[in-house]
Amino acid sequence: MNQIQKPTTEKNFKYWVDKAVSIGAAVVIVGALFKILHWPNANILLIVGMFTEAAIFLIYAYLPSDPQDHSHDGGGTAKLDSTELIKALNEVTQSIENTNNSLGVISTQTDGLKNLNTKFESMGKTIDELNHFYGSVKTLTESMTSSVSDATRTKEQLNALANNLSELNAVYGNMINAIKGK
Repeated sequence: MNQIQKPTTEKNFKYWVDKAVSIGAAVVIVGALFKILHWPNANILLIVGMFTEAAIFLIYAYLPSDPQDHSHDGGGTAKLDSTELIKALNEVTQSIENTNNSLGVISTQTDGLKNLNTKFESMGKTIDELNHFYGSVKTLTESMTSSVSDATRTKEQLNALANNLSELNAVYGNMINAIKGK
């Protein structure tokens, strides 16, 4: 009866370890996203996620993938090959280093994109200022055009007035000469 329950216990334990792997991987992915976007607490999420993953890999080292493929001693515990554990730990360490390097490269590249975005924002402000300036120039040009038209009409009216005054002077001059008897 004890041997019937043991596979169930191992399966149950493996089930929860698999769940922990998924949760740890999710924390690492969210931490990487936070790091890429320079959001707060990114380092904490990455550290928690990486340690979670490392701990889970250590637990996996003790779990047989298939109970039939592993030999058991008299106490029913699986034998552990230390070279495999060291190899797994080295792979985990290398994976963490590669992830850290990749995050550094991504961070550098996103800084370049932020600078480009800042330049585009600056260009947008400059274009807005130029549009305002051209609007002012257009208003001034329209004002000057109407002023020129007004000045031309005023000049024409002043010329007409000057002609009328000349004609009136001639009429008054003739009247004065007639009165004087000339």
